[in-house]
Amino acid sequence: MNEAPEPPPASDLPSAAAPGAVEQVRRTSVNRVRLLVALSGGSEDAALVRTAHRLAERDGVRWRAIHVDNGRDDPERRLGLEKGFAMAHRLGGETRVLQGQDRAAELLDYAREHRIATLLVGCSRPSGWRVWRRTLAEQLLRQGGTFDLVVAAEARRRPRFRPRRTWQPLRLREPAMALLSTLGAVTVAGVLDSWLELANLSLVFLAAVLVSATLAGTRAAMLSAALGFLAFNFFFTQPRFSLAIVEHGQLLTVVFFLLVAVVVGQLAGSGRRRLLALRSSREQTHRLLTYARALSAATDRDKVGDIGVTALERWLDVPVVLLDRDAEGADLTIRHAAPPGMTLDPGALTAAGWSWQHRRPSGIGTENLPDQQWRLLPLVEQGRVLGIVGLKLAVRETSPGPDEEALIEALSSQLTMALERTRLVGELGAARLSEENERLRSALLSSVSHDLRTPLASIIGSASSLRELEPQLSRQDRRELLDGILSESERLNRYIQNLLDMTRLGHGSLKIERDWISLDDLVAAALRRLEPSLEGVEVERDWPEDLPLLHVHPALIEQALVNVIDNAVRFSPPGGRVGIHARLDAAEWQLEIRVTDQGPGIAPELREAVFDMFFTGGEGDRSRYGTGLGLAICRGMLGAHGGGIDAKAGPGGIGTSIVMHLPLPADEEGDPDDD
Repeated sequence: MNEAPEPPPASDLPSAAAPGAVEQVRRTSVNRVRLLVALSGGSEDAALVRTAHRLAERDGVRWRAIHVDNGRDDPERRLGLEKGFAMAHRLGGETRVLQGQDRAAELLDYAREHRIATLLVGCSRPSGWRVWRRTLAEQLLRQGGTFDLVVAAEARRRPRFRPRRTWQPLRLREPAMALLSTLGAVTVAGVLDSWLELANLSLVFLAAVLVSATLAGTRAAMLSAALGFLAFNFFFTQPRFSLAIVEHGQLLTVVFFLLVAVVVGQLAGSGRRRLLALRSSREQTHRLLTYARALSAATDRDKVGDIGVTALERWLDVPVVLLDRDAEGADLTIRHAAPPGMTLDPGALTAAGWSWQHRRPSGIGTENLPDQQWRLLPLVEQGRVLGIVGLKLAVRETSPGPDEEALIEALSSQLTMALERTRLVGELGAARLSEENERLRSALLSSVSHDLRTPLASIIGSASSLRELEPQLSRQDRRELLDGILSESERLNRYIQNLLDMTRLGHGSLKIERDWISLDDLVAAALRRLEPSLEGVEVERDWPEDLPLLHVHPALIEQALVNVIDNAVRFSPPGGRVGIHARLDAAEWQLEIRVTDQGPGIAPELREAVFDMFFTGGEGDRSRYGTGLGLAICRGMLGAHGGGIDAKAGPGGIGTSIVMHLPLPADEEGDPDDD
């Protein structure tokens, strides 16, 4: 184990008189990754990740799992690495992959750059015949570093690693390419035999080896090297058409050709394998990125399930189903299937129920119920089962390889996260809706408790005065009390009407029964309803006489006009003027109605908020005695007709202008006045 780094000099430490600097150093130390664990994709990775998690929990630091990719990892190690990274994510760690050939040097550079305090590695042994190679821990100790090096060993003794060779069947393309390239080299060398020396002719056969390695791989290159060695010796060395070699110089040329051909063929074949692996990895990364984008764009659980099932079926070429609990939460039912119409046999349903209960995979290719035709994978996130993915792997001739197993795990993990996201979004939406309903309920109760009780109190007071003091009241006093009762009753009626209209708008039960009506009739009806409130203000009406008729719901538009004009009247000073102007907007083919007042106006930042429900600002065109529903109802009613409403500054910057827009019928021939 390396020695711990020396403490910094006292001059570099923050003084006691600078608590802010101490706190800053403490926060920086906590936020930085302090523990690094090196993974290799082997069987010891699981123990390393668990050890790193325990050390990080004990010391209260962040930790990261890292792997140095040198391009020589086989599919089995890549699968093991994916599992190790997945475990690290579950235990709260971070992951990172570095590119490089020297694993120890890359780890040391990364540790120095990020000022790692502890580096955790496995207790690996030299592999097979390479006994002279130092272990990773020995290489790190030899090169040294300013960190603690911790070597973790597994609890059980691992068997000595033996390189396992897996032979792939020889494909026809490989010998065919080797034979064709060799024949081509013999032809070219025969043409150039009279111009080139024997050593230069060997380069032609070396080119044939490179062509075979590039087009067909390492085995084709080795076969081409052997055939080239025989053809070169048979056709171009003395004596010709014999494998015997008389001259020592020719023997050295042929032997060196064979050695160079083998080395070059191996290197070219290795480069081809890496290129193909890189292309495959890039293609798979692109597909996973497309899959992740499609899942992130899905807004509900059904779309997420459909995307996940379709992707698994297309990439694995097997039937796929997604199961979930029914509405009662009792039985598992198929929510999505690809191809459509797929069903599960009773045994597979039993295995799916077992997987749901135990949160472990079952079926073919697993340790649990392996005699099934389906593999059932539970989608588990934070201890909650979100569904079961079923893969009918029995229809395949071969079992999935390590790359396909990694693909299945990656697709399932992303599907799980997408389902969890939709669940959380749904719960958040429900919580927001509940919060909004509670806010509206509180605002409505507050409005009812004040704005409805005020006119009721006036009505009750006037009525009780009439009953108890009638002999003492003059005829004028009784008339004033009756006028007050009538005015407050109409005010109360408007409040109740606003509440009823907003309730109908909120529940979508507002029906638009259109009829033809002129603007003159609408404004006259609204002013008649507001006649008691218009005393003390001057109402100015201005619009052309040839305005077209409106095809609207008369009662709704009249109510919108009443709300807007009532607001203008209440905020106009005594003796003020309320203007009602209208004009035809030919460009948009709509009628513009503008109601202006001479009140204090509305601040620019509040001109949009005044149309929100229960917005009751204490200034401008919002009375502290209002319910905050009038303008919100106007926007809803006009919006139901396809129109709109805006708040703007009044003429000359004085007061407020409420501008209403109502679309006109597209076909004026339907105007009843044209008949």
